Amino acid sequence: MSGTWDATNLSAYAAEAGEPFAVDAVGNGEKFDVVANVRIGRNLMQFVDHCELFVSVRNLSRSTTTAHQHQQYTLAPQKLALNEAFRMQFASGWTAGEGDVLEVLATFKVTSGINYDYSMVASGPFIVQGPSPTAAVQPSEPSTDSRT
Repeated sequence: MSGTWDATNLSAYAAEAGEPFAVDAVGNGEKFDVVANVRIGRNLMQFVDHCELFVSVRNLSRSTTTAHQHQQYTLAPQKLALNEAFRMQFASGWTAGEGDVLEVLATFKVTSGINYDYSMVASGPFIVQGPSPTAAVQPSEPSTDSRT
């Protein structure tokens, strides 16, 4: 449980674009969202300036990073805790192998003057469905047969 002076990244997960629920599979190369559920304690929230979210999508099957984004949000100090679901959109065009296993790593940073607080969380794994769009059938080379 986070305290009143803490910023906590409670969970992060992949979701279909615009949908609120976690998915266990994404289409290869298709767009998807990452949702990060965060909490900033009441005392810290009285002095905040802004927060940042760093999100990486890792391919566990190949030990590579599939996608990465960093986004900053302006915050207004208030006397109440903040519970928020921040959403990042990942465009289509990324590549992975069919059946690869991905996970989301999300780091949440809150800045309050010269002070800052970090929190990170990893999602549960999810699977890539379908072949890579770049693995589509390539056009055949012109024939070298001189009989035509």
